[in-house]
Amino acid sequence: MYGYVRISRDEKDRAEGVHLQAKNQVKHAKRKKLPLARIFCDNDMSGADADRPALREVLGLVAGGPAKVVLARDVSRLTRDYDLGNELMKLGRDEGVRYCFVNATDYDLTTGAGRKNFMVAVAEAVEYREVNTENLLERMSEEAAKGVMQGGSRRFGYGKVAGTHPITGDEILDRCALRDEEVAVLREGRDRLINGETQTAIITDWNARGVTTSEGDRWRVGKLSHLLLLEAYVAYDLGEHTDANGDRCECLNNPEGNGIRFHERSGTRHRGQWPAIFTRAEHDAMRAAVTAHRRSKNPERPRQRNGEYWMTGLAECGGTWKEGTDRPGQYCGGWLVGSALERKRKTGPPAVQRRYGCRSKDGFNVACACGRVFRDADALETFVGQAVIAEYENPDILARLDRGNDNAEQIAALQKRIETTAGNLDAEADRRTEVLTGAGDEFDLRVIDRTITGLKASLKTLRAEQDSLRSSQALAVLADIGSTPGELRKAWTTKGSRWRHEAAARVIEKVIVRPANIYAAKWEDQNGRVWRFDKSSVEIVWRPL
Repeated sequence: MYGYVRISRDEKDRAEGVHLQAKNQVKHAKRKKLPLARIFCDNDMSGADADRPALREVLGLVAGGPAKVVLARDVSRLTRDYDLGNELMKLGRDEGVRYCFVNATDYDLTTGAGRKNFMVAVAEAVEYREVNTENLLERMSEEAAKGVMQGGSRRFGYGKVAGTHPITGDEILDRCALRDEEVAVLREGRDRLINGETQTAIITDWNARGVTTSEGDRWRVGKLSHLLLLEAYVAYDLGEHTDANGDRCECLNNPEGNGIRFHERSGTRHRGQWPAIFTRAEHDAMRAAVTAHRRSKNPERPRQRNGEYWMTGLAECGGTWKEGTDRPGQYCGGWLVGSALERKRKTGPPAVQRRYGCRSKDGFNVACACGRVFRDADALETFVGQAVIAEYENPDILARLDRGNDNAEQIAALQKRIETTAGNLDAEADRRTEVLTGAGDEFDLRVIDRTITGLKASLKTLRAEQDSLRSSQALAVLADIGSTPGELRKAWTTKGSRWRHEAAARVIEKVIVRPANIYAAKWEDQNGRVWRFDKSSVEIVWRPL
């Protein structure tokens, strides 16, 4: 005889439930004088899961013999699934396997009455699971409508220590209260991401400083972007809405400025019971920064490399192809790409120079540009940066810029239309299900299918329009931080390279860099530093505003 124990949820990970079941099985076998050879255990696994490893092992043993008996607490320990129950019944009918229970009667599966009673017990176990699941889903929907925070592990930024348990000594947490030190980390991540730093640079710094996640683990790139872009951190800005009964949603009683509680099952958003950390504009700016780092907006322009060379994609080669190539004497027009050049010194360590260069060959080793124009990155960025700052400080230019670009009201209105369209789509899908079950005719089905197709197209269009508005608002945030006189000059040295790129690209079409004898030229910047740089070899092409 083999024993089998199982419990669905072991939140404390102590296996107390299965240990108790095993203890009772040993007592039962001893009292009944049954030869219990071994007990198999599936801890923290659902009875609806037919692929439990221990269950599959014990069924393989009893099917092959010689032992043909499985001991469990009751039928629900073996299965809460109809298909698995049918499989167990067939093993008893065809292979002579018997199931004995500590807290229930045994079933003779070689008889029709025994198989019937066994399947009735399986049905009761399945019904118990389904009713509990329905009750749980209903309770989760009610909690979402109240803005209650989801269960599970503590969310980073929240869970302030409210006290200590008098017996266990464990910390008692207020899950909706802010942890100031973690909020400061989140806001630091927001600023660094918007300012153009890569996620790799941010998490490397945090891990070196000993900043950990809410679980005490080290940071990863995927973890950082997922966390910062959670809607739970964003202030609720979707306006009034109603619940399933048409009444004013209960979540609106929570204080304004709280975060968003997203109910994944219904796709609805509610005002949470916890304070928000980010504004919608900040959220959209972070999402735009992450998206911009993942792919280039213009596939014809090269991307920034490691976020260090903000003029990559703006600087164009003004040289010509040399003799002996396919296009001798022709204008190059290739893009300058940032890279580092190590120069050896007679004494001391080698010097590393940041520079922009025209690549002669692409990744396929095919000639793509002249490869003859190079320029010191610090000098070129300083020259262009001062020109951009002066352009932004020009009152005539500032008056023409679309500053602010606040699309919050339009985004909120589109969200309401999206939710209404999604609700209509769900209703039509339910109608289609009714027709397929025989409640309607074929003509109704054709009409419903056309309606569903139209609603899906409308939903796609609305979401695309909303994404476009959010993207444009986010880009405005990236550039408008310093668009007022004096602000950009002060912020230029502290903001990241991606921010500088976005701010410059708003007024610059491209920067043409022509060949020059830089060693014979000198240029003094506004801070009095002298560079080996020929400003006459650089032409800035401004965007028409």
